[in-house]
Amino acid sequence: MAEGYKKFQDFDWSDERWQTYLSGLYPQPKHQQVLKYKKKWYKRTIDPEFDDTHEPPSVSTSASGNAGPSTRSGAGSSTGPPFVDDDGSRWSTMRSKATICMIAYSMAMTMSAGAFAGALPAYQAILLLVGAFILEILAKYGLKFNQQYLQSIVLDDVSAMPFMALTALTPGLHQTIRTLALVPPFITALLSFAQICKFHANVPAFIRNFFSPLAEISARWRAMQARADLEVGLGFVIVGGVFMGRAAPISALLFWNFMMMRYMMNEWTKASFRKIDGVLNPILGKIPGISRLYEMLKHGLYSFVDPESGRSGRLCTIL
Repeated sequence: MAEGYKKFQDFDWSDERWQTYLSGLYPQPKHQQVLKYKKKWYKRTIDPEFDDTHEPPSVSTSASGNAGPSTRSGAGSSTGPPFVDDDGSRWSTMRSKATICMIAYSMAMTMSAGAFAGALPAYQAILLLVGAFILEILAKYGLKFNQQYLQSIVLDDVSAMPFMALTALTPGLHQTIRTLALVPPFITALLSFAQICKFHANVPAFIRNFFSPLAEISARWRAMQARADLEVGLGFVIVGGVFMGRAAPISALLFWNFMMMRYMMNEWTKASFRKIDGVLNPILGKIPGISRLYEMLKHGLYSFVDPESGRSGRLCTIL
């Protein structure tokens, strides 16, 4: 049973069949419901012998006599890869690697706080964050050259951040926009830091108690949704910056290509765009002619991320 669930966790959820099935659900399931749909779809499509009622055992860790909170392996992974909410089990066994990553994230977040306050250059904070993300990837997966390794990295929540952060380093980007671009990677770094604090045995109790609530699944979901909303908002800010002469066109092009990848692989990003549509559709949908143009625009832009479309992945998209 455990082996079958492990195969379920390791399944490549970027599979076109699953993505098509998920995008066709109406109404779209909430984050807490997606895991249930995953299990039922996996049993129906991939492995008829899979037990979709199985729940993995809890994983807990303790330090200095203080037991840390527990998390269920994969059970909370309603969106994205199954291990998004299971990083704690990795950190608890990494010891020195976890300590190095914790120090790197501490430095990067301190530099970011200085950049938010206007005391330090934002680009230096971005570089430190990128370095910390790369350290985490290497600590969790090492350095290999095979398809499974690359798939694991691509599906990891942290792996997309260096690409997004580097778009903020393009020449010509205004300092204010660059500082705003720090926020999504800062949130990601904070979530990873909280995971380390929760599960690393050598973390002092007062630090663990302060940061570990952010490692709870419900808190991670809220933070990831807020991050997705900020990423979408940042994209529109960069586009506005292009028209105002505060950003180079290459910045917008690179960022929205990143968002295209984000949309195809991240349920929180899809939820953010659904929010935008939920605001615009009731207004524009009542205007004759405009409603038709709006629907055409939505379908046209969606074709760039639709797995069944021949245009998928060719250009950047914002819907």
